[in-house]
Amino acid sequence: MSREKSEKDVRNVPITVRLNEEEHEKLKQCAAACGLSAAEFMRQLCKGNAPQPKPKTEFWELLNRLYEVHDAFKKCVPYYPTAAEICKEIEDFILELQQKTTLPQRFSIEELTEQEAV
Repeated sequence: MSREKSEKDVRNVPITVRLNEEEHEKLKQCAAACGLSAAEFMRQLCKGNAPQPKPKTEFWELLNRLYEVHDAFKKCVPYYPTAAEICKEIEDFILELQQKTTLPQRFSIEELTEQEAV
């Protein structure tokens, strides 16, 4: 695999943003809550992604319990075939939880810029 970065991936345009102390602290806190550097946090926003805070330990414990319930239902499938449907529902629910909690939420930069122009 080539180690060369494509032109699109090269970050060679520095920007300067002046913030007051309160804004600077808020930026650092938001970025840290998402597990990102301030620069990466800002890049994500520019791409139309609203980074999500890292989930708390309780979220991962909940997912582990859901996986345990899923495994238990999976063991029932040979004796109770409709348990496979319940397994599928649990899988869908886990996926939805993970997506809504951990993935950056999309927003439309175009809509925001259109609103500014009006």
